[in-house]
Amino acid sequence: MINQTALYVAERACPSISYRIRKEILHEDISKSEMQLLQAKILNEDEIVRVFTLKNEDGWLGGLFHGIDEPECSIRYLIEKGVEPSHPIIQEALNGILKKGDNFDEGSMSRVGKPLDQLHFGGSNLIKACVFAYTGNEDYDFVIEKIEEALDVFRYVCTVDRITDIYDVYKDKLVFKTGVMWPSIYHLRLLAYTTKWKNERNQEMLADAITNLSRLSPIPSIKVLHNHQVISPASIYMNHFNEDMSCLNAKEWMMWFHRTELIARLGIVLNVPSIKKQIEYVDRNLIDNNGLFTMKLSHYYFTKWTQYLGLALEEHWKSEDKVINDLTFRYLLIRSYS
Repeated sequence: MINQTALYVAERACPSISYRIRKEILHEDISKSEMQLLQAKILNEDEIVRVFTLKNEDGWLGGLFHGIDEPECSIRYLIEKGVEPSHPIIQEALNGILKKGDNFDEGSMSRVGKPLDQLHFGGSNLIKACVFAYTGNEDYDFVIEKIEEALDVFRYVCTVDRITDIYDVYKDKLVFKTGVMWPSIYHLRLLAYTTKWKNERNQEMLADAITNLSRLSPIPSIKVLHNHQVISPASIYMNHFNEDMSCLNAKEWMMWFHRTELIARLGIVLNVPSIKKQIEYVDRNLIDNNGLFTMKLSHYYFTKWTQYLGLALEEHWKSEDKVINDLTFRYLLIRSYS
């Protein structure tokens, strides 16, 4: 059923969805003339051309590092749209990040990102590692270091019995206790887009960690206390792993799609009982709709691309068919990686 639906969507969807279905789900050779034609169409889209114009002389894309129209968001967007990582604009952007050395996150990001890195909550260097992972570069020492950190963070999750054990109250805010390590969305992204860490032991540990996060859900918003300053780690998407699928609103569905796709990429999604039940729930709904995801979920979380938001690959969501294409594609990815 997956391949049949994938072919149907690929024939009617935008070039990005068609290209990624054929490459990632149907495993077609990207050197084929049909695939090269789709890649050319992607590169000629107005928004792709606009992002390309952000390139500076040194290859750097946009302004600072962490934000809209900046390297992190721009590279994530290009990869999601199906632009091949080997494209010169992407390669020059990566080189631009490397050239800046430790100063790649200059500005406000550095003031927050460096403490979060030091305390293992995922800051500037973890985000940098994710950007390189999106493009298939996992052999750099700084990426390998952050992969090991991400695994350690999830190992810590396995040891937590009660959510109240990991936080204190500071000025009416919940803050992590000293010594606690806790996953951000970037820890999950990094492992999702790398492969060399994968072995049976690590995958079993990650399944146990996600199962424990499900048991502890809903997880309150907990901040980091550093030098009497309260800092918010990137906990978006990471607060509820055990949701009742029949009660989700559009914003929550977007968060579910993003998080579940990442967990599926880990190769463990069916080993987490709560998430397996969620997937079975969606499966039942798709069977009733000829394999298509037809629920109306219009929300800017899908269509606005930032370093955190954005899943829609169709140029606009003004027609119901385009919404169906995007949502069905995301679910096909989850089932394919499952």
